[in-house]
Amino acid sequence: MSRPTRREMIIGGALALGTLAVAPALSGCTMVASSGRRRIRPSYDAVVIGTGFGGAVAACRLAQAGFSVAVLERGRRYDHNPFPRNWNNPYDGWLWSSDQGLFDVKLCQEMSVVQAAGLGGGSLIYANVQMRAPAAVFDHGWPRGYNRAAIDPYYDLVAYMLDINPVPKSNLPTKSRVMEAAARSLGRSGQFCFADIAVDFGPPASEHLNKFGVTQRGCVSCGECCIGCNFHAKNTLDLNYLAIAGSRGANIATLCEVSKIERASTGYKVSFKDHASGGQETEINARYCFVCAGAVNSTELLLRCRDVHGTLDKLSPRLGDGYSGNGDFLAFTFNTTEPFNPSQGPTITTGVVYDRDDDGFKNWFIFEEGGYPKEIRALLQLLNPHFGLFRTMGIVTKDALVNAYRAVGGQAGATTQATDNTGIFLMMGRDLANGEIRLQPRTSELKIKWDVPSNMPLYEAQRRLTIDFSRAMGGNAAMNPLWRWFRIPVTVHSLGGCLMADTQEAGVTDANGEVYGYPGLFVLDGAILPSATGANPAHTIAAVAERNIEVAIRRFTGNPKWRAPEAALAKPIIDPVSLVTIPPGGTIPTEAQ
Repeated sequence: MSRPTRREMIIGGALALGTLAVAPALSGCTMVASSGRRRIRPSYDAVVIGTGFGGAVAACRLAQAGFSVAVLERGRRYDHNPFPRNWNNPYDGWLWSSDQGLFDVKLCQEMSVVQAAGLGGGSLIYANVQMRAPAAVFDHGWPRGYNRAAIDPYYDLVAYMLDINPVPKSNLPTKSRVMEAAARSLGRSGQFCFADIAVDFGPPASEHLNKFGVTQRGCVSCGECCIGCNFHAKNTLDLNYLAIAGSRGANIATLCEVSKIERASTGYKVSFKDHASGGQETEINARYCFVCAGAVNSTELLLRCRDVHGTLDKLSPRLGDGYSGNGDFLAFTFNTTEPFNPSQGPTITTGVVYDRDDDGFKNWFIFEEGGYPKEIRALLQLLNPHFGLFRTMGIVTKDALVNAYRAVGGQAGATTQATDNTGIFLMMGRDLANGEIRLQPRTSELKIKWDVPSNMPLYEAQRRLTIDFSRAMGGNAAMNPLWRWFRIPVTVHSLGGCLMADTQEAGVTDANGEVYGYPGLFVLDGAILPSATGANPAHTIAAVAERNIEVAIRRFTGNPKWRAPEAALAKPIIDPVSLVTIPPGGTIPTEAQ
C-alpha cells in the first residue's frame, strides 16, 4: 500500500472526529431549500449578517426597539424534522461545501475548524452548554468596564431567554454518573459540577409552547444534539431570539451569503448571493450594519472587504489578530469497566475544572463528558486501540473511511460492549489567543496561523487529565487523529480576529463592538472577544452582544434607559462553575505524566 499524503490523512482525520466531524462526513440527505422569507426590500434601518449567538441577539433587540431589520443567513431554515439523517451518502446535504449543508468544516493547515450554517447558527449543533467565563478572564486584555459584575446581568438575561438548567438529577444519563464517580476517585469532586444547558426537560417528546409561543418537545435523551435536534428539545436561537425578531417584523432571509460591505450615502450597502434564487447577486442598503457571521467568517468577510474589494480600506491593521481556538481538545476512552452509554442523554451534562500553575504556565480548562448519535458508534470503534485500524494503516481517504465504516456495521451496527463502553471527552481552556486569520497573498484563500508550541502546556495538561479519567474508568485513552499524528487542534469554538479594545491601535472595534473609522458598522459575535473564555463560549458571546446592542440602541433612539423587555423578568443565576472549590495553590496535579 502506498503511503497516504499528508493532505489525504488530514482529510481522513477530520472525518474521524466523532460528533465534531464524523457524522456530517459520513452522512447525506437531500434537503428541500426553504428561504422562509418575506420579500427583501432595497433598504432597512439595520442589516444583521448571521444568526448565531451574536446575530440572533442583535436582530431580536433591534426589532423590539422598532427598527426595520433585514437578517441575512447563509444557511438553511430547519423547520420540524428536516435535519439530515441519511447515513449512507457522505456528500449530499450535510456539508456546506457540497450542498449548503449544516456543517462547515475548514481544514486550515494549523487549525481545523468546524462551524454551523443554518438559521440559528452554532446553536443548531452545539452541545447546549451555557457557562459563564471565570472572573479572571476579564482581568487582562478586555476593554475598561468589562468584568464579571458588569456582565452578570446580561448573563442572567441570556439565561432567561434560553431557559437554562442542569440535567435533572432524577434522570441522569449513565455517562453523567460515570463522570461523577471518576472525579470522586481522582480526588476532584470539589471541581465537579453539572453544567447549565439550554435544553427543554419537559415531558419527553410531548409538544408544548415555550415562553415565547413556539412549539417545542421535551428531551428524549437520544444523543443527537450535535447533528440538529429533530424534536426541537434544544432551546436553539430560532425558537426564542429569532422567533421574537420575526414576530416583530424582522425580515429573515436564509440561503443569503454576504460577499461584500461598502459605504453608501445613508450607511452601508451589503451585497450577497441569494442561493435560493440560483445564486443571484443582490444588494440592500441599511443605516446600520451588524456583522455576526462567527469569528472566522466575520473576520474573513472584513479582510476581503479591506484587502480584495477595497471597500473598507481603512480597517485596522489588527484585523485578523488575536485568534483563539478556545483551547478546544478532543479525546476518547475505550473499553471502560462499566458502560458509558455515550448515545444516551444530552451531549454534555457535566464538567470538571482544572486550575493550576504547571511549570510557570497558568492552566485553566474545563473537562466535560460528551456524547454522539448511536448511528456512529460503530465508526468510533475505528479509533479503538483494540481495533487497530488506524494504528496499522493510517487514515487514507474519505472513501476508505466510508468503506471501513460499512465493514464494522455502519448505521446498522449492533450495540456491543465495546460501543457501550466508549466515552468521549471535550475540553475547553484558556489558550493564549495568539493566532492569526489571514488571506493568502496570491490566492486570497483563508489561512489560520496557530502557534502550537506556545500553547503546548495547556494541551499537555488536557492530554494527561484525559489519561487520568480514562484510567479511573478502567479504559484506554485515545487522542483525536489530527492531534495524534500532526499536532493539529480541532476547534468548534473559534474566537477573536476583530478584537474590541479601548484604542484604535489595539483593536478593530471599540468596547461596544463598533468598528473604528466606520460609524454604524458593528461586529457582535465571538470575533470581538479579546481572549479565550476557557469555558464554553456561547453564553459569553450572547451576554456581550446583549450589552453592546443595548448601548447601540440607547444611542440610536436617544433613550438612555432603553432595556430589553425581558430584562425585567430575568433573575440572578449562580453559575455552577462558580461553586467549584479551587484549593490554595490550585487543583491537584495529574497522575499521568
